[in-house]
Amino acid sequence: MKQRIWNVITEDSPTIRFAAEEFARIMKKMDPASTVVIYDNNNLPSGDILYIGKAAFSEIEDPIIDDGIRIDIKSCSGKIVGVNDRSVLIAVYRFFREAGCVFVRPGRAGEFTPETDSSQICVTLSETPAYRHRGLCLEGSNCYENVVDMIDWAPKLGFNEFFTQLFRPAWTFRRWYEHYSNPEFTPTPVSLDTIDSFVQDFDREIALRGLQHQRIGHGWGSKILGMISGAWHEQNRDDEVIPGREKLIATIDGKKCLFKGSGIDTNLCYSDPEVQQLLVDEVVTYAKENPTVQYVHFWFADTLNNQCECSHCATARPSDHYVKILNMIDDRLTREGLETKIVFLIYLDLLWEPEKEVLNNQDRFVLLYAPIRRSYSVPLASDSGKKEPPFKRNGFVPTPGAGDTLPYLHSWQKLFHGDSFIFDYHYMWDYINDPGCYKSVQIMAQDVEDFRSLGLNGMMSCQNMRVFMPNGLGMNIMGQALWSGKNGFNANSDSYFYACYGKDGEKVKPFLATLSELYDPTVLRGETPVRNPKNAANYAKIPLLIDSFLPTIKENLNTSDEVWKRSWECLLFYTELCRKTARVLLLAATGKNEEMDPAWADARSFACKNEMRFQKEFDVFEFILVWESKILNRIKEQEEAFIE
Repeated sequence: MKQRIWNVITEDSPTIRFAAEEFARIMKKMDPASTVVIYDNNNLPSGDILYIGKAAFSEIEDPIIDDGIRIDIKSCSGKIVGVNDRSVLIAVYRFFREAGCVFVRPGRAGEFTPETDSSQICVTLSETPAYRHRGLCLEGSNCYENVVDMIDWAPKLGFNEFFTQLFRPAWTFRRWYEHYSNPEFTPTPVSLDTIDSFVQDFDREIALRGLQHQRIGHGWGSKILGMISGAWHEQNRDDEVIPGREKLIATIDGKKCLFKGSGIDTNLCYSDPEVQQLLVDEVVTYAKENPTVQYVHFWFADTLNNQCECSHCATARPSDHYVKILNMIDDRLTREGLETKIVFLIYLDLLWEPEKEVLNNQDRFVLLYAPIRRSYSVPLASDSGKKEPPFKRNGFVPTPGAGDTLPYLHSWQKLFHGDSFIFDYHYMWDYINDPGCYKSVQIMAQDVEDFRSLGLNGMMSCQNMRVFMPNGLGMNIMGQALWSGKNGFNANSDSYFYACYGKDGEKVKPFLATLSELYDPTVLRGETPVRNPKNAANYAKIPLLIDSFLPTIKENLNTSDEVWKRSWECLLFYTELCRKTARVLLLAATGKNEEMDPAWADARSFACKNEMRFQKEFDVFEFILVWESKILNRIKEQEEAFIE
């Protein structure tokens, strides 16, 4: 039998060294009898070696931002190489996935690593990802460790980008540390200095893994007014505005004041040369001071119907003023010798393309398409929602059931031919509309396959970090689909369910599929009415389905495998939560609305009391937010219409 010794030669790079250390760590988990020794090029061992490092790929367009990997391993020797440092790390994780490992959830306790004789592992492959942009955007309610775990997990699934929003993402940490929506815990306020130190740590974790770093988005306008906003709709006072800059605020109904009292929600008078120059200065200064941020997002305010109505602004669409400022930013960055990419946003008022202005240096910019009003009941490419009405300044009336924003993307694509990707929200809110977490994953997988046909070079997933309840199937499918460019649901779900649950994983898949069918996500999305006999019959079946599956769950709780054990513990909790939410929907479907509030209170309390047990997997803040501000509100609106 061949001795299981891995002599690893690597390079003097923090990311590549980390990749080699990760190889050694995971290999020891897979094969405890193996020996892994890491050398550098100045201390070469005798005998077989494994080289982990960079290599040139002739087919790679841009070896700094594009990825490519090659693996050729047999009998504890060979090579794991990538076109850049990040690619090397991705290649190491790709090797282990090919060898049977599955990164079920973030954290080392989420790594399924089958024991094997490592001398028998043989992997040969050469791959370049289908999409350039495979990113995760910070959202949700999080502690520091949740974000670090997600950054660590990202390259294991082939993600290559991480986007930290705003100048100071205070909202995400306040929600957790101050325990918004959860009365079971005592709030522990977190200071702004602490949040800033969190972000500095994230920068280091992102850099260690060689991930492309993206920053900011909303908040430029409030910054030049004198406010570093830490949350959407954050309340400010007009006297916080830097003296003399009140005149820069958009004129609406003849007034200049913070929009609904929020600096980050306030647009500016974008035709004003002073506004333009201040914004340009701010972006260029940020790019100079943050050279490790490869992509800077420059967006307007995140609200509707607050564009400036002055006589100068009214002569052009918001997108015309936007493009003019973007061109000014490019001119300055070029003069400063900075290669920073600027990401511009197609969203809300900016869905409508410019009529006069064009982007001069298209290589500088990346188009970001954000179809926030799409339907997730059908794939984006076939979204049949209602088209938004023609552009009217500050006359945007959201259309119920809207979703067909693709015509606006196509109009922009006629003017812009550069790099682009989508900013989508599968795991921001919509996954909660599908308690079975099955149908929604199928839609997401098809979306990813369709990006290429839509002229999009990948996705930035705007999402919560704690999206692993009842499991991480969707995130695994997302990462693999963004890498392969193919709808990998059928090919990858079976292996995931085994890695997640063990031998009875094959039973979990149809259970969750049935749960998804009975809940009917179109009802929770408000696209179909809740009150009807069919829904009532389906919601009545959910407790029976859970009861029939409970013996399987309980039989597996004593497994010795830590990954499987945790998965079954999550499923036991989650099925009880589903029992309670199904009760809420059954009451709605049968018109017993007066009983819904106490039923929901029971479900809410159960989630809150168990949050600490499942903190890493389940974002209770977002669960409550979606149910209370979206699902239950829609049911109430339908009931009012029903009564009328």
